[in-house]
Amino acid sequence: MDGSGRDGRDDEPGLSLFRAEVLRAQQASWLGTVLVKPRALHWWFAGLAALTTVLVVAVLCLGSYTKRARVPGWLVPAQGMVRVFAPRAAVATGIFVQEGSVVTQGQQLATLSTEELSMALGETQAHVVRALAAQRDSLAAEGERNRELLRQQRATMAERIAALRREEQNMQREIGLQKSRVTMARQWEARLRELQKLGFVLEHQVREAAADVVEQAARHEGAERNLIALGRERAALEGEMRDIPVRQAAQEELVKRNIAATARELAETEARRALSIVAPQAGTVTAIHATPGATVTPGMPLLSIVPRGAILQAHLYAPSGAVGFVRAGQRVLLRYRAYPYQKFGHYRGVIRSVSRSAIEPADLPAPFATGAQGAAAETRYRIVVALDRQQVTAYGKAVPLQPGMQLDAEILLDRRKLYEWVLEPLFTLTGTVQ
Repeated sequence: MDGSGRDGRDDEPGLSLFRAEVLRAQQASWLGTVLVKPRALHWWFAGLAALTTVLVVAVLCLGSYTKRARVPGWLVPAQGMVRVFAPRAAVATGIFVQEGSVVTQGQQLATLSTEELSMALGETQAHVVRALAAQRDSLAAEGERNRELLRQQRATMAERIAALRREEQNMQREIGLQKSRVTMARQWEARLRELQKLGFVLEHQVREAAADVVEQAARHEGAERNLIALGRERAALEGEMRDIPVRQAAQEELVKRNIAATARELAETEARRALSIVAPQAGTVTAIHATPGATVTPGMPLLSIVPRGAILQAHLYAPSGAVGFVRAGQRVLLRYRAYPYQKFGHYRGVIRSVSRSAIEPADLPAPFATGAQGAAAETRYRIVVALDRQQVTAYGKAVPLQPGMQLDAEILLDRRKLYEWVLEPLFTLTGTVQ
């Protein structure tokens, strides 16, 4: 090292990256490092970036998003809707109710006709009905004639029995008299025989007396035979008289059976000819499909009845992919198709139950039995939703909801923070999804 304080090796060529003048200038600097002063705009940009970062983090941490599933459905009464069908193919001849009519159980709703026309007879069913009605009336008249005939027979027999009893009484008196005659004849014969022995009476007089005894005895026996015959005849008439109520009951029973068979056939013919449809349950009439003169079929509903005091609920039919997180108690937003939600808003409900088994497409209601654009329908699960309100507000008025209204429901499935939705792919990869 020399007297200048520098190591002599610094002067050796090829060992220094900088010139000696540069090194001396750095050692001799006495003003320090030059710094450029930042502008105010730079501070504004830095503050804005920091504020934006804080806001984004706050939104991700505090903000939330609710996952929803949209499923179709319709409104049905909680007690069920009663649909009235035609029992057979017929023509509606009368509809006695209107939309919204309140009916009682057993009230007549409509009449149907199955009348057929014949070139020879005209209305065949009406002709058969008239013939059966005439047969029924004839049987009833025959029964009345039989009863009158039996009454006359009974009266005649009673008179004959009374006459026989009088004849028996007379015959008994005659038998008593004849018996006395026989006794008297025998006594006279005995008297003559005693006189004959004494020589006062001739032989032919005795024989005449004996013949008179025989004659009187014969008359007595004849009278007794007549009495027995009268008694036998009276007993036979009394037996027949006792049989009259039995015969009358048998004839009346036969006539009644014939009348009942005719009445049954008449009723069946009338039922085939004209059917009366009555209300199976009290309630309000809705969805009338039948009109007078229209043909109805057994599978066609004539009308529907909403039971009295029924509360509407929503039945939703969700595909299997939308029921995984659906639970009872979840809130539901309802959009009634008859009242566009853009104008009339959403309405709320609460899930009451979710079916445990899927419903086959064939068992689904008609509006939900086919898939989108005619595709094959898939099995669905029924979700029952209790409505918060039984009416909607339209133009400031409360309008009652009607059964059968279709709707779309948004089920609020899962509510999470925004950062959870953002980081969900990472949670999925690591298997820590909650």
